[in-house]
Amino acid sequence: MQAAPAITSITVRNPADGSVVGSVPIDTPDTVAAKAAALRAAQPEWEALGPSGRKPWLLKLQDWILDNAEHLSDVLQSETGKPRTEAAMEPPLCADLLKYWAGNAEKFLADRHPPSHSPLGKVKRLTTTHRPYPVVGLIIPWNFPLLNVALDGVAPLAAGAAVLLKPSEVTPLSAVEFTRGWTEIGAPPVLALTTGYAETGAAVIANADCVHFTGSTATGRKVAVACAERLIPCSLELGGKDPAIVLADADLERAAAGIAWGGMFNSGQVCVSVERVYVEAPVYDEFVARLTEAVAGLRQGKDDDKYRFDVGAMATAAHAASVDSAARA
Repeated sequence: MQAAPAITSITVRNPADGSVVGSVPIDTPDTVAAKAAALRAAQPEWEALGPSGRKPWLLKLQDWILDNAEHLSDVLQSETGKPRTEAAMEPPLCADLLKYWAGNAEKFLADRHPPSHSPLGKVKRLTTTHRPYPVVGLIIPWNFPLLNVALDGVAPLAAGAAVLLKPSEVTPLSAVEFTRGWTEIGAPPVLALTTGYAETGAAVIANADCVHFTGSTATGRKVAVACAERLIPCSLELGGKDPAIVLADADLERAAAGIAWGGMFNSGQVCVSVERVYVEAPVYDEFVARLTEAVAGLRQGKDDDKYRFDVGAMATAAHAASVDSAARA
């Protein structure tokens, strides 16, 4: 019997209607290692530019993001099923982060001369200097596939590190666009994209000097163990169970509106989404009625480039089934 051909690419679908919107390759561990090696070779020259030398590149990327905001929103929407109002938020937020780190990196990275706390150190001059990890690996989730690149990737670039970016296999296309922008402005080759499944993510950890992961607690544990085995640092932003508290003297109309947004923004697929509400007994019934009315008024659907809906699709069929199962329990 002939073996089935190996799968070499990921097909990306719009969760709102199941349509195919793109594809990306599945990088092997060897491919990831080669990309990390190229980043490591380019990083010293990038670091040597200093914060002031790196600043123009970050601002050029900011301009590119703003110039291509509509296209970026289209791509983001196509792979997430978000309503237009939510998709359109991410490009300007990315641009703002680029401006922030470009404008503050020099101050943040400046040498410091802390005073000694011990008489034995009074005869010495102490200097704290900042040096980047050569290659920072980023493993980002599907809920904000463009914004998460900037949230986690711009700071290490501003600090002089090279960045190896691995987006979620569910929503890789926004990361493709972000790295395309870096290339199109002619920036030094210190930002690379790698796409694939868990094996690709493991290869990122195996080839990075520092790792940031955003995602589930279960996967975060595995990332932490893998980094610990290599004795490299990692930062983890994991899921939470976030409550809202409504006191008896609250503005109930405002509380209901805020909690409806906090629970339903991005279809509830946010690490800080409101997942439960504690309400003081004297206002419980009135609050529940107001919240029910607010949620019932939300419009759900497939937006395309129109601003018509408040809530879009769940990221995957598995997520939708999980929510449906919980609602029926």
